[in-house]
Amino acid sequence: EHGTDQIKDDLSKTLQGEMRPLSLQMYGCRVVQKALETLDDETVFRLIHEFEGSVVGCIHDQNGNHVIQKCVETLSLKAKRGNKAAGEKLEFVLAEVLENTASLSCHPYGCRVMQRVLEHCPTNQRYIALDEISKCQNELLDDQYGNYVVQHVLQFGRDNDRESILKLVVEGGLLTLSRQKFASNVVEKLLKFGSPDQRNRVVREMLEKSVVDDETSVVLLMVRDAYANYVVQTTLDVISDGPEKVQLLQELNDHADQLRNYTFAKHIVTKLSTP
Repeated sequence: EHGTDQIKDDLSKTLQGEMRPLSLQMYGCRVVQKALETLDDETVFRLIHEFEGSVVGCIHDQNGNHVIQKCVETLSLKAKRGNKAAGEKLEFVLAEVLENTASLSCHPYGCRVMQRVLEHCPTNQRYIALDEISKCQNELLDDQYGNYVVQHVLQFGRDNDRESILKLVVEGGLLTLSRQKFASNVVEKLLKFGSPDQRNRVVREMLEKSVVDDETSVVLLMVRDAYANYVVQTTLDVISDGPEKVQLLQELNDHADQLRNYTFAKHIVTKLSTP
């Protein structure tokens, strides 16, 4: 970081041919990441080329995954500045990652790399990644790692990506998914980053009668649940003024006395009484 050009040149020669083994070491991976941040473009591209064919192997490693994350960040930044060679190097990294989209998204280290791709990649490459993720969104929704990738799709994706996830939520059952530990986080993220119309559609699903108990609305069952009650709290935070908000508040206020008897619903009652 602070060395002379000569020192950096000597360091790059030391790294040459050793990028993969160093990346799998606890301390070596830190040196490699710093080299990717500070060495000149030509040297960085030459060193990154050593990962060709072994990107996924590095991602599966507790140290190596940090290096691939840094490759994605560094190459994306340079590509966005118009460096064509950086874009080409990013292509081979992404090709290996996206051939394994589903398995990496459900991996403790792989999901981190997928998140960096969505955060940093140039628009056209991000869209390619989003298209690949869309093919396996359903299996990622309630996965302990995959749900984080879907949350990133909601934050960094296109409106049609949010629309497809909303469709999955409706088809899978808002109540069912909101009661699940990981999927409930996805529903909350959908509410935070969805359009006003998408939020209103979620509220309309809440106001439907439950298939479990046709005398009770979905929202009244949600507020009693350990996870689903947070979805309702988030809804109250983000919903815009309009008929849906009025109906939702009316449904909750009409049953406030009943809801006080349920541990998790008490949070909602408190929220309703807060100006």
